[in-house]
Amino acid sequence: MRRLRLACLCLSLQFAATAGAHLPITIEIVDDALDAIEDARSAAAAATRTGRKAESTYAVATSATNLVELLNQEVRLHGLGQKELLDEAVTRAALLDVEISWSADHQRFFYSGDAYHRYIDLAPDGLDAANARFRLLESGFYRGDSADRGELADRAAMAAAYLQRYPDISNAERVAMFLAIDYRDLWRLCRADGDAACTEQYEALTREHLAAVSARYGDGRTGEMARTLLERFETELADPD
Repeated sequence: MRRLRLACLCLSLQFAATAGAHLPITIEIVDDALDAIEDARSAAAAATRTGRKAESTYAVATSATNLVELLNQEVRLHGLGQKELLDEAVTRAALLDVEISWSADHQRFFYSGDAYHRYIDLAPDGLDAANARFRLLESGFYRGDSADRGELADRAAMAAAYLQRYPDISNAERVAMFLAIDYRDLWRLCRADGDAACTEQYEALTREHLAAVSARYGDGRTGEMARTLLERFETELADPD
């Protein structure tokens, strides 16, 4: 079961805005985006130094992300009127080993993130490692299975590790909300399974983390979201039915 998460809290994926955002996507725009992917792939394949290969691999990832953002921008602004062109972009991307899939639940495209994984393998402490890890966390959060306790716990652990490693990076604010939702969902699953110890563990983590996020981000949007989630959590906790 894919997650339809945070819709009411407006924590949706952010799509890039361009000067021609109001114009429909064209084959020329798709060609340019695919050319960028192909150029980066060629550079990565030709690189003999690890640093250069990592840099080019990251360019593959960001070029793939850029294509996905263009496709999602088209859907967001104009719907699926150009479905044939959108499908062509996905098919041609696959020929470049870039997997892009459509989510009917979210009504948007997602990139698998394979090149981000490869970049992290090549440069775990590289200049772009934080953003690569964020992109993978973001994708996992939106596309993950909310009914699998093991998978959910693994993702929560990754998010917690990210916040510990990059506490002051700009993306940490969003990851903090991802983690809050993961803890809350784990609490729900444990309670539904009748696992008392697990329920107690994630009840405490949910409350503690939401309070910390609320305090850290004050009166900003994230702080308000955290307080809203905490209030709803306490209400849900008091009413087990």
